[in-house]
Amino acid sequence: MTSRALSILLSLVGLSCASQRTVGTADALFAAPQAELAREQAPDLYGQAQAAEAAAEEARRRKDDRAADDYHTAARLWLAAAMTEAERLLLEQQRAELQQEEERWAMQLARDQEACATVARDISRYEARAVALLEADRIAALDERSTPSEATLDAVLTRVQLNLALAEALGAADAQLIPLRARVDAFARKRPRSGATAEALLIETEALIGEMRGQWPEPRPGASTELVETALATGFLADRLPRGVTVRSERFFTSSGQVSSATVKRFGGLLSAFPHGPVACQVAVDELRAGVWGRRVAQLVERLRLTDDPERVSVSMVVTKALRAGAVQCTFAAYREP
Repeated sequence: MTSRALSILLSLVGLSCASQRTVGTADALFAAPQAELAREQAPDLYGQAQAAEAAAEEARRRKDDRAADDYHTAARLWLAAAMTEAERLLLEQQRAELQQEEERWAMQLARDQEACATVARDISRYEARAVALLEADRIAALDERSTPSEATLDAVLTRVQLNLALAEALGAADAQLIPLRARVDAFARKRPRSGATAEALLIETEALIGEMRGQWPEPRPGASTELVETALATGFLADRLPRGVTVRSERFFTSSGQVSSATVKRFGGLLSAFPHGPVACQVAVDELRAGVWGRRVAQLVERLRLTDDPERVSVSMVVTKALRAGAVQCTFAAYREP
């Protein structure tokens, strides 16, 4: 019982002991704002108070003052109980409303936190992609005839370490991994200023991954995604399409029209890492200079025949304005989108 209700009860009991009791006093009690609230919230108890007061009135008409006092006391006690119950119900209602408000704010906070987490994940993916593209540019620019920068060496080192971890996950044995790991450790310590050394290490780790994948009769689930990610990380553009994964590059030919050895080697590493199915390449050409491009494409075909599986790749020309002249687009047909 609250202090407010207790004070009401004590005052009512005190009034019941007063020597002078009138009808006006009873009317004043039932006309109080607390009594109206009790009538609305606790009608059963309020009805008991009214019944007791009616009995008190009847006793007064009979000139039975003792009975009238007893009924008055009962009426006041019932009314106090009704007021207490009404206050309890009102507090309970307010508590429920506050709880609903807290739950609403908790849900809003959860939604806000989820939105913040989503934004953070998007930013992280964006930053990770930016870093990957930067490293891809460095790896794609790797040339055995030039001296790689420190940043390029870092990119190569990161990539070969990831390749070895993936090869191990795919089932490579220690006999295959240990020699390569020793070379990677030496690479990290000595930081060789040789593009040929860095490129050879990349190609050999990719070949090991391809050897592990090649033990399966067809690409495993998720291989198309891995192909796209690997292509992007090594300087190519790539998309998953219903007919397979399409890999594109404008670097197969130099500005003078010569076949780029670096790009062909990087593409050869991609072929080794993903060994399933035929690969159909198309070279975009300018219709007015198709003869010139015919000779250049023939040179590209000769270079691709030096890969581990020369019969796997076919090359053709396509006259199109959708791609820049000299751009090469290759479709890995076995890596279809599920």
